[in-house]
Amino acid sequence: MSTESPPPTRSDELGQPPLAAPPPRKHRAWGWITACVLLALVAGGLTIWALSLQGDLDNQKDQTAKAQQQADDASKQAEAANQQVQAVSDEVDQLSQSVTDASDQLAQQGADAQQNAQQTLSGVQDKLGTLKDQAGQAVEKLRAAVKGETQ
Repeated sequence: MSTESPPPTRSDELGQPPLAAPPPRKHRAWGWITACVLLALVAGGLTIWALSLQGDLDNQKDQTAKAQQQADDASKQAEAANQQVQAVSDEVDQLSQSVTDASDQLAQQGADAQQNAQQTLSGVQDKLGTLKDQAGQAVEKLRAAVKGETQ
């Protein structure tokens, strides 16, 4: 690598110090400044809008969680009510079965009582027939005895 100096300029060739560049014009770029300020305002507005949306989203999430909790509670209550209904239904089934059994037993006992009554009535009728025969025989003996005495 060689260290070369820059080529001499015309003022260097003459041995005069280099000429200073003319002082820059003090011209502000108002268009760029305005654009940057507007861009900063838009960014700030978007930030505020995003924070507002985030707050709305948080509120919606809270409401959704609350509604879900209420739905879960309602589901548990409905399940408990269904269990109570099932328990009552089971009790009704048991009572219905008990009534049916009692009715069957009563019918059987009624049939047994009727059969017993018929057997008793037949027995009484048989005894009445026997007593009637015995009374008839006794009457015959008495008539015979009365006739024998009168004879």
